[in-house]
Amino acid sequence: MKKIIVGICIVLGLAGPAFCGCIEGNCVNGHGTYEWADGTRYTGSIRNKAPDGEGVMLYPDGGEYRGEMKAGERSGRGEMKFPDGKTYSGEWAFNLMNGKGTMVWLDGRKYEGEWMDGMHHGQGRLSYSDGRVKEGAWEDGDLLD
Repeated sequence: MKKIIVGICIVLGLAGPAFCGCIEGNCVNGHGTYEWADGTRYTGSIRNKAPDGEGVMLYPDGGEYRGEMKAGERSGRGEMKFPDGKTYSGEWAFNLMNGKGTMVWLDGRKYEGEWMDGMHHGQGRLSYSDGRVKEGAWEDGDLLD
């Protein structure tokens, strides 16, 4: 049955709609699983037909978000595993890292601090695997002198 539903999603995706539909559960107001035509899948709390509350979003590129959603967007506290292996744990707003959080890269870099619109912004600390540290005020991803 799931193969049939996925096949329908693919056909609908070719026809243009971005949303495929409810795979299981209560996808109006409750707990369920949505799947979009591009393969993105959400399982968790749903309100007014949109991810809202705690849930898990799996992306076709291998990314995975676990945490709070608001009106279909990452919003609140959550953890994101990116396809390139880096991870972020912290606050989100409008689908972007906003507030306090920590990013860890595969090469050993680690940024702990404030974020705005997905970039280091505010007070933070970037440490490297070789022991170097950059700390202070950041703006739009750059450390201010």
